[in-house]
Amino acid sequence: MVESSLNQSDTDKTKSKINLSKEDALNTTKRLSKNYLDLSKLDYSDFDIYSGILKDASSESGIKYEVIEPTMSKKNIASYNELKKILMAELVIDLNELKSKQGAEKLLKQQIISIVKKYKLKIPASVLPKILYYAVRDLIYLGKIEPFLHDHMIEEISCDGSKIPIYVWHREHESIPSNVIFEDEKELEDFTRKLAYVSGKNISVAQPIVDASLPDGSRVNLTFGREITKKGSTFTIRKFRSDPITIIDLIKFNTLSSDIAAYLWYFVEKKLTMIVAGGTASGKTTTLNTLASFITPGQKIISIEDTQELNLTHTNWVPSVSRETFSGTQIAEISQFDLLRASLRQRPDIIIVGETRGKEAYTLFQAMATGHGGFSSIHADSIPSTVTRLVSEPMNVPKTLIVNTLDAILLQLKMKVHGKTVRRVIQVSELAGLDEKTGEVLLNDVFRWNPSTDQHSFTGRSVALEKIENEFGESQEDIKYELNKRKTTLDWMVKNNIVRYNEVSSNIIEFYKDPDKFYERKRILL
Repeated sequence: MVESSLNQSDTDKTKSKINLSKEDALNTTKRLSKNYLDLSKLDYSDFDIYSGILKDASSESGIKYEVIEPTMSKKNIASYNELKKILMAELVIDLNELKSKQGAEKLLKQQIISIVKKYKLKIPASVLPKILYYAVRDLIYLGKIEPFLHDHMIEEISCDGSKIPIYVWHREHESIPSNVIFEDEKELEDFTRKLAYVSGKNISVAQPIVDASLPDGSRVNLTFGREITKKGSTFTIRKFRSDPITIIDLIKFNTLSSDIAAYLWYFVEKKLTMIVAGGTASGKTTTLNTLASFITPGQKIISIEDTQELNLTHTNWVPSVSRETFSGTQIAEISQFDLLRASLRQRPDIIIVGETRGKEAYTLFQAMATGHGGFSSIHADSIPSTVTRLVSEPMNVPKTLIVNTLDAILLQLKMKVHGKTVRRVIQVSELAGLDEKTGEVLLNDVFRWNPSTDQHSFTGRSVALEKIENEFGESQEDIKYELNKRKTTLDWMVKNNIVRYNEVSSNIIEFYKDPDKFYERKRILL
């Protein structure tokens, strides 16, 4: 029989702290006494869960990421596994169907305590709270990887197969192995199926690759079995930030300067067109999202993505996501191309395509040619290679359409500065026409990044601003004044550390209500 201090009322207190036994307290103290480079408390459980960076000579990186959870003996683990089997047989309610995670936790804890009493399981009172922790972690949340999701320093979680440590991308220490491992292929395959399920997708041998979004918005790529990845199932999760990175964050990170940000703001406001180019994990989507924050309030925005990553505060925004076909079903595929064609019938002011890589590129350029503002991202490592990708298969956008429609390309890359991995806007180039002799696209660099000083500089001329001067009848002095108003606003937010997404957005909205008045107030305060 169990003699537990946890009763029915205790299960209501989902955030009350567990009182550890003397043995567990000593064990936790011993584990925390290791020589950690970093040690953080993850505030998401009744228990005190920690993450730490530990020196490890056996690791290629020389360090290891450790998750510190309640310890369980082999006997305790056996009791937990026995309880889970009974629970799976007796639990008739789908925990995922409950309205809240808290409600699911409460129900699960009640069921476990009921089962322990009903079957007279010999679980010590000091062990039951730990079993409740692991049951909630494994059955309601995402099991072994749940602690990673609560560490704000982790950007990415990657599993390359069973019996291989899960790797995490840490903001300070970069790619490092962890002490979390899937012990066998079946455990990993079951977990891969779970990730697909909670994302509203299906994964199988017939459909072994899935791109999806977790309920919290994190992007996940899954492969199943050994059909395409010879070490077995894999997954990579790119974590979603509940408070997205803002343009002020990017300025503070030195990803770009406030001069570039002011230029981009004015650029977007005038509904000019832009492509953000860069390599994998260079921050293209983040920059795309910050560009969208500059869109004039009230304008109709339609975004098109394979997996939703953009997160806008605009009310007049239609986020659309493509859909894959399912084998053996009547469900038809809906591609980005289909969504883009449909969007043109909705009279959008701005069209955002999360990533351009196929035949939708030609339709996007046609839409931009008819006066729709638009921007997108593309995988490329230079401005010339961006143009090459656009004119080549499968995009096939004519050069004449590119130079007459696309106003600028922003190149952002991930690189090392003083031994630290950073993201930088390397170059902002405007399209200036076609060379009459060679037929090549002419580019005008507006901003460049200097690697020796880690600073951005204006080259002295902007074709796009000259276009604004001609099309909108604004003088050079007017344009300089408008740019300065936006730069001052951005610098004021940087100085006052206004970085939260809602705060930055509300200040931009306030600016649009009366730009001159807003500028004068902030100019005095700066």
